[in-house]
Amino acid sequence: MSSKKALILIFVGIAIMTVPFFIRVRDKKQAEHYIEEIEQMGEDKEDDKEEKVKTGNSKEKTADKIPESAIGIIEIESLGIKYPVFEGAGDEQLNMGIGHLMETAGLCEKGNCVLAGHNGSRRGIFFTNLSDIKTGAKVVVTNKNRVVHTYEVADTFIVGPYDASVRKESDEECLTLFTCAYHGTERFVCRCRLSSGGDGQTDRIKQSHK
Repeated sequence: MSSKKALILIFVGIAIMTVPFFIRVRDKKQAEHYIEEIEQMGEDKEDDKEEKVKTGNSKEKTADKIPESAIGIIEIESLGIKYPVFEGAGDEQLNMGIGHLMETAGLCEKGNCVLAGHNGSRRGIFFTNLSDIKTGAKVVVTNKNRVVHTYEVADTFIVGPYDASVRKESDEECLTLFTCAYHGTERFVCRCRLSSGGDGQTDRIKQSHK
């Protein structure tokens, strides 16, 4: 093999290894942008309410639309997870963050809210480390209105890839997280209940993202 061909192969190998890294950095910045947009949108609403009281102006300000259907934020501090949540669980949504199954309860609403995330994606950690979560760990969900609900992990288990119990309806507010397990042949499921520490159901972010 000539030295020229060897150099070409080396450059190709370096490119193959570094491209996923740059994609992850880019998507991480984009995820942070969505989070800032959501938090800023809520702050703009609060500022407008204060201005409306001061001036008596009945015209309400319409906040800018959150791009790409971002509907909230999920944070699991114990796992170093903080990502935007998107409406839907297709490839587009799951390549940008965490997806909300549209047929399930909305974020911070009564019922079973189900969120899905990739495991082992080159675009981000997402739910790669979800299987390491411990019972009692805190999961914080924020919706676009800046309502913040805190949940506690109640149970974790493995189900088949087509097990519909993941989406089972509930009379009480709960949160279900799931991701692939065993190379996609199974699903790791994390069931969370609304935290009993105070009511915690109408908390709002009081300051913008730093």
